[in-house]
Amino acid sequence: MITQVTIKNFKCLRDVTVNLEPFTVFVGANGSGKTSFLQALDLLCRTFRAQPGQLDGEFRSNRSYGSTEEVELSCLSGEFHFRYRTSSQPPQPRQTQKWAGEGAASAKDGNPLDWKQWQPPQGMLPNPVWLRLDPNALRNAGAANHSDPRMMQPNGQGLHSATAAMNLEDPDLWLKLQDDLRRIVPAVRRLRHTPQNELLFDTINGKGLKAQQISEGTLLTLGLLTAIHGVNKPGVLLLDDLDRALHPKAQRELIDLLRGVQTTNPEIQIVASTHSPYMLDSMKPNEVLVTSLRDDGSTACEPLTHHPKFEKWKDEFHPGEMWSFFGEKWVAEPEVAA
Repeated sequence: MITQVTIKNFKCLRDVTVNLEPFTVFVGANGSGKTSFLQALDLLCRTFRAQPGQLDGEFRSNRSYGSTEEVELSCLSGEFHFRYRTSSQPPQPRQTQKWAGEGAASAKDGNPLDWKQWQPPQGMLPNPVWLRLDPNALRNAGAANHSDPRMMQPNGQGLHSATAAMNLEDPDLWLKLQDDLRRIVPAVRRLRHTPQNELLFDTINGKGLKAQQISEGTLLTLGLLTAIHGVNKPGVLLLDDLDRALHPKAQRELIDLLRGVQTTNPEIQIVASTHSPYMLDSMKPNEVLVTSLRDDGSTACEPLTHHPKFEKWKDEFHPGEMWSFFGEKWVAEPEVAA
């Protein structure tokens, strides 16, 4: 599990360090850096599962606007620190000069002062799955645009073929996925497929409904469950706008379901963003990170528990109520909370 992340000069995250729980949710105004946190964590995890320098261009393309400093992402996972730092020049193939501390590095026993150049397979970060589900892609019964029909794309393309493969290869898991879906969307009775692997929905409103006839919230929930139960098992599950298109009761059911997934699969870490106080009410205060923009456009981020009046109100308010009451200006402007 990743317990701490430091991000420097990555988009609006110019110098931020956050601690992560097994389940962490970012909350804050639009454009305050929530999605950038997920993107940075996804990039860092992928970097330490790829060949050295392979993703350097992604780091460079996300350098903070107007900054001349190098992009640096680092994290602590278990007994290892991992870090990627860009250099003033792109990495050259078969570079022979002495390592200058740039690119991928690791440090064992939690000592970030002892960086050594990383080479696979010296240790890898968890497999990241960053879902950016698009209802139109979920409705599309076409292929997932890669060679493995069992895998769904991050936007939901390939949902139909991935669930069809699950039905064929692991019927028990297919039934479990449907049980989980019914917990959140009770109107769904059964899922099945046509001979062409197109998904059909049997609901209280009708049988054999196509994905085009199904609500956005139901499709997004099914896409999330397919990613969790699918062949590309996430080590870190990154979820943007977790509450999207879901009724408040369904939002709470989704949090309960995700906690159940973690109970069964404790190696899965979940990092998400939301705008919903109802969803936050199902979180613990230390699992909520609040983001806000400073006047210079950089992101400030603090756990909800760091609000100066948290101890006074923690027994009176749930986290969602507390966020609604406190807002997020106090993160970037501490004097607001005084």
